[in-house]
Amino acid sequence: MANNNLTKTAIANSLKKLMETQSIKKISVTDICSDCNINRKTFYYHFSDKYELISWIFDDEVFEYTLEKNESLYSYDGALFFLTCIYNDKDFYFKAFQELGPESLREHLSKVLKPIIDEVIEPDDFEKEFTTLSDVFTDFLVSSILRWLNSYPVLTPEKYLEQLISVGSLLSIKLAKLFLDIFK
Repeated sequence: MANNNLTKTAIANSLKKLMETQSIKKISVTDICSDCNINRKTFYYHFSDKYELISWIFDDEVFEYTLEKNESLYSYDGALFFLTCIYNDKDFYFKAFQELGPESLREHLSKVLKPIIDEVIEPDDFEKEFTTLSDVFTDFLVSSILRWLNSYPVLTPEKYLEQLISVGSLLSIKLAKLFLDIFK
């Protein structure tokens, strides 16, 4: 099992190295294999394509690492740790998030965040609106993270999280006022 992870990490490091000078679209599996000194069969033993590799890198370096460090994503410290992991390799993640499509890192991040959002919203509170509300919040968070990585200079994770909390608080107040006005 350890050898399995060593090979995956070597493949991931090759992709990251190649992404320093090329876009994901221009990097082929052959390029990754050549840089890593492995054959295509070895690559395909571990990953179905370069997009699955990118998702694995995210899971390994950000999501699972956050959970390994006993950080709950439901807490300020957990969210900060999660964002710090992304920030520590922001150039890679910025480039990885540029790719669009059903297998993209954007879609993978949505799949990772959605169950967390679902649990925070608590379906009993909103019944039939739950799915729409959950999707909207998930899309908001993914877009917000992309906007954060695209800003210059990129804010520290602490500053970004402060802004995110402020926006969430302000939005809650504005929505509560709107609904009070509507139902008066």
